[in-house]
Parts: sequence; structure tokens; C-alpha cells
Amino acid sequence: MPEESLQEQLKALQDRSSIIDVVCRYAVSIDRHQWQDLESCFAEEIDLNVIRTGRWVRYQRPDLLRLLQGVFETYTATQHISANHQVSIDGDRAVVWSTLNATHYIKGLAEGEFHQQVGYYEYHLIRGRDWRINSVRQVPHWQRGNQQIFDSTLR
Repeated sequence: MPEESLQEQLKALQDRSSIIDVVCRYAVSIDRHQWQDLESCFAEEIDLNVIRTGRWVRYQRPDLLRLLQGVFETYTATQHISANHQVSIDGDRAVVWSTLNATHYIKGLAEGEFHQQVGYYEYHLIRGRDWRINSVRQVPHWQRGNQQIFDSTLR
């Protein structure tokens, strides 16, 4: 098997870094309500299968952004941690697995102010001018806290 050239190795590292930047930007943009940054994470069409949808749903980017903004602005604060990235690249397509640790907070709720979800994300990305997410699946392992906090924002 021929060895990769230094240029090919650098390109692979650059792709990996760019891909991880996109999935981290996705998490941080939601938490900081930076909707323009969040928009830059997505392809024109995005398939989601997350706790909130419970099945695969296809969205156009503007529709998904409106949905996410409406949901995440109802919380006092959130924190989505994306870590332990496992990146596989095949040409202009990539798959990333990362840990899911999402905490949702609404100040002052008597039933409890926090809800936490733990598991994994599976992202699929495509490369155009840059890498964009075109599919996200959540694989939940457990949840704890006030489930009402999360359920009240289901749409």
C-alpha cells in the first residue's frame, strides 16, 4: 500500500479539523443563540432523528432554523457538549460520532430547574465550498431531571 504524501496527510487533518469545528459550532451556536452561526452548519436539506422528533424528519434549512430558534429561546440557558469526536471521511462525505451531554435550564421551576440528556450524536456531513451537516441522529442513553422542561418545548 503506498504511503500518503505529506500533502494528503495535511489535507486529511484539515478536513478533520473543519468537520469537528462544524459540529462544535452547532452545539455552541444553540447555547449562545447565535442563529447565523448555526445556519452556517447546515446543508440546504437536513434529516433529523432526535429525541425531539422521535423519527426521521426532513427539514429545509430555514424551517429548521426557525424551529430551533423558537425552541431554544424558551430556555433560560442550555449547554450542549460535543466531545470525543470519531471522524470518518470518504471523499466529500463524512460521518462523526460524538458524545451527547445536553443540559436544559429554566430558572425558578418548582418541579426542578434542570433536565439533562446523555448519549451520542451521529452527524453526516457533505462537502461543498465547506463542510455542512445534512443529517443528525441522537442516540440517547439516559435522561434525568425535570422531564417537563424538555417536553414543554416539543412542537
